Amino acid sequence: MKNNKRFTVNKLSLTLTAGVSAFSSAAQQQHVDEQMLVTANRTTQQQFTALSSAQIITSEQISRLQVENVAALLDTVAGINIASQGGGGQVQSIFTRGANANHTLILVDGVRVNSATLGYTNISTISPAQIERIEVVKGPRAALWGSDAIGGVIQIFSKQYAAGEGAINIIAGSHSYQHADAAIGLGNETHQLTVSVAGEDSDGFNAYSSDPYPYDVNEPDDDGYDRLSASINGKSQLNQRFSVSLVGRIEEGGSEYDASYPESPCWDDPTSICPAFYANEQEHDNYSVKVGGEYAGDLLTTQLSYGKSQDQATTFGNGIKKSNGDEIKTERDQVSLISLWQVNPNASLTLGGDYYEEQVSTNTDKDPWTPGFQGWAIDERDVTAVFVQTQIKQDQWLAEAAYRYDDIEHTGSENTYNVSLGYQINANTLVSATRSTGFKAPSFNDLYWPGSGNPDLKPEQVDSSEILLRHRFLFPHLQGQFEAVVFESDIEDLIAWAPNQFGLWQPENINNANIKGAELSATLATSLFTHTVSFAYIETEDESTGLELLRRPEKTASYQIDFDWQQLMLTALVNYHDDSQDSAGELDSFVVVDIAASYQLTNALSVNAKFNNVFDEDYQTVMNYQADGSNYKVGLSYQF
Repeated sequence: MKNNKRFTVNKLSLTLTAGVSAFSSAAQQQHVDEQMLVTANRTTQQQFTALSSAQIITSEQISRLQVENVAALLDTVAGINIASQGGGGQVQSIFTRGANANHTLILVDGVRVNSATLGYTNISTISPAQIERIEVVKGPRAALWGSDAIGGVIQIFSKQYAAGEGAINIIAGSHSYQHADAAIGLGNETHQLTVSVAGEDSDGFNAYSSDPYPYDVNEPDDDGYDRLSASINGKSQLNQRFSVSLVGRIEEGGSEYDASYPESPCWDDPTSICPAFYANEQEHDNYSVKVGGEYAGDLLTTQLSYGKSQDQATTFGNGIKKSNGDEIKTERDQVSLISLWQVNPNASLTLGGDYYEEQVSTNTDKDPWTPGFQGWAIDERDVTAVFVQTQIKQDQWLAEAAYRYDDIEHTGSENTYNVSLGYQINANTLVSATRSTGFKAPSFNDLYWPGSGNPDLKPEQVDSSEILLRHRFLFPHLQGQFEAVVFESDIEDLIAWAPNQFGLWQPENINNANIKGAELSATLATSLFTHTVSFAYIETEDESTGLELLRRPEKTASYQIDFDWQQLMLTALVNYHDDSQDSAGELDSFVVVDIAASYQLTNALSVNAKFNNVFDEDYQTVMNYQADGSNYKVGLSYQF
C-alpha cells in the first residue's frame, strides 16, 4: 500500500501532547518506525518503554483487517472483551480486564465522549475509515485522566494525511451493505489539514432471537443501520516554538432493534407478529471538537486546549413518531492545561489541570408512555482536577509517579495515584511493577432519575497491581515483540439495583468484585509472514454472591497471520471466546474465523475482499442477541 508520504506516528503524537517525556531521547537511537505512545502518561514516549500495558492499533492494521466497526479491532487486544447486541449499529459494550462496561474511558482526539447518563460510550457510531490509530492502555489511569478509567483508557485519533495524499474506498457486501469514504490531505510543510467523509448503510439481519413469549416481542425483521460521518485534523506551525491544532468529527446515523415489551394482544397470541409497546429505532447525533495551542521550548513544553462534545440519541418507532420520541443528550465542555518541564536529560515533571462541565437534557416529557416526566432533579455538574507526574531514568531503572485530585460537583472529591518502577535488563527487555487506584463517578441516571435515582451514591473505587515483562528481538530477517502481564484489581462500592428501606428499588453501593488474570500478546514478523497472538485468562468474582461477573469469559484468544507476496496481501484472523454467564443463562464458547485479501492492481488502485465468520459459527456475546453468520464484502481502494 502506498504510504511513503504518510505522517509518522512520531510526528502526529507531537501535535497532540505537551512535549517529550524523560525517556524520549532514547527514541532517536531506535528505528525510524518506533511506535510512540501518548495516552499512558499524556506525554509522548516510546511504546516499548511504557511501564504500563499498552497497545497501538495502527492505520495499516485497520486497513488490513477491513473491519466495519471499532469493536472488531478491540476484540483482538488481550484483556478486552466485546459484548454486542447484534450486528453493525447495535450497542457494543467494552469490558477491559474484567471491569464493567462503563469502566473504560473513551477519548476521541483527547476529548471525553462517554455518555453522562448511561456512563459508557456506544462505539458502534464511530467509523474505522476515519481512524489514524487507536491507543489502548490497560489498568487504572485515573491519576492522569480522572473518572471512568478503572479498566483502562482507549483513545481514538482521527485520520491524517500529508498534503496531496488521500484515499477513496468503495465497498459492497452481504445484507445490502454499502460503504464509501474519501479523505485528502491539504497544505504544506507549515500548515496541514486532513478532511475525510464516510458513509455506510446495511439492511442488517434479525439480531434478537429469543422466544417471544412472555417477555419479548416477536419481530423477525432485519435490523439495519446507517452512518454518516465527517472529520477534520489540522495543525499550523506558527513559528519554531508555537503551533495550533484543530481536530473534530461529526457522526449521524440510525439503527433498528427489537423492542422488549409487547402490547396486551401479544399475551393472548404469543405467535403473532405484533407492534411493540416501546420504540424499536434509534438515531444518534454526536460530535467532538478540540482546538489547542502549544509552546515547545528547550526545557518547557505547554499545551492549552478546549474541547466540546455531544452525545445524543433519539428512540422512536412502532407507532411513536420521531417528534414524540425519547431524546437524551449529553453535552460536555472541557479545558485542559498541561506543562512538561525537562528537569534534566533523565527526569521530567508534568503539571496539569482539567476542567469539564457536563449537562444532560431530554424531551422525554413528550413521550406518551411517561407523561409528566420533566428530566433529572439536577442536570449539570462540573469537575475540576489538578495532577502532577514525574518520570525518572537512572541507569537501567525507570520510575513514574502520578497524583490527581478531582473535585466533582454534588458528589465530592477523589484522590488517586499511580506508581510504577521498571528495570531495563538490556536494550530489548523491560520488567515493571505498577500500583494504581481509580474511580467511576455515578452517572446522572444513577443519581437523579425520577423515582429511582439515589443522590447519596458514592463513586466506585478500584485498587490494582500489575507486573509486566516486555521483550523485543530485532534480527535481519526476524523481528518481534511479546508482552506478558499478571494483574489483580479489587473494585469496591459497585453500583447495583437493590430495594431501599421503603422497598423501592434504586441504585446502591452494595457490591464488591475481585478480578485477577494474566495477559500475553506477541508479534513475530519474517520476510513473508507476520504472526500476531493474544491471550487472556481473567477470573472475576462478585464477592457478594461468589459468582463470576456477567458476560466476561474466563479465557479469550486471537491469532492473526498476515502474508505478503508481490501485489498480494492475505490475512486470516481466528478469535476464541470461552463460555461465560449472562443474566438469563450461559453463553457457549465459540471460535470465529475471518479472511481478508487485497491485490494491488496498480500503484494506486487495489481490489479488496473480506469473508467474515467463514465457518458460519452460531454464537452470542449477549443472551438472545445473535451474531452475524457467514458474510462477505468486496471493494476498490484508490490511494494517491
